[in-house]
Amino acid sequence: MIDLDAARRHGVSIRWTPGVNRQAVAELTIAFMLALSRRIVPLAVEMRDGGWRQPGGRQVSSAVVGIVGCGHVGQQVARLCRAFSAEVIANDIRSYDEFYRAHAVTPVDLQTLAARSDFVTLHVPLDASTRDLIGARELASMKPTAFLINAARGGIVDEAALKSALIDGRLAGAAFDVFATEPPIDRDLLRLQNFLGTPHIGGSTEEAVLAMGRAAIAGLEASPESIDLTAEIVSPRF
Repeated sequence: MIDLDAARRHGVSIRWTPGVNRQAVAELTIAFMLALSRRIVPLAVEMRDGGWRQPGGRQVSSAVVGIVGCGHVGQQVARLCRAFSAEVIANDIRSYDEFYRAHAVTPVDLQTLAARSDFVTLHVPLDASTRDLIGARELASMKPTAFLINAARGGIVDEAALKSALIDGRLAGAAFDVFATEPPIDRDLLRLQNFLGTPHIGGSTEEAVLAMGRAAIAGLEASPESIDLTAEIVSPRF
């Protein structure tokens, strides 16, 4: 939302501290996994309205979790998933071999990740290389029993293709915290029983907001942990 070109022209440094809200976003991602796999929201609504069904679900502990983008947030998601004893695979344009070895994460290509995963969770920035990264082809390669999670940026997933896959039963479910247009305008997508949407709350915990404020204050002194966006050539990873 900041005009970086104008900042460069006027010699203003715009700084960003990566990973400040990683725990908040990672925890929301895990919450999405649990909600989707156990159908928590639709069953709670049904019971409130007088229903009483006990359909089966699945455990995260027995799932293969595919993480697209294994930077700050993606790595924290991997740690939490390994705590559940889930198998974790990852895809990223950068190499995180030391992290992968330390946390038993297997790097794979995107096609393999889509085909193998029970949960595909996205943790990449939105740029020219990631816009519509998950489209009809990628969705078609996922298991019909799989779930897609986007707590990164709107525009990474082709939402029209996603809606079609959910309606046709080619995908078990999806949970999004971010949308191409915010607030989202596709009410039909939001009303689907196998779709869970939240209003971009991933980094909005009390702890994350406090951490971001402290990072901003530290950034006034050009903290070595911060990145000067006016000097960046490519988008930094999450």
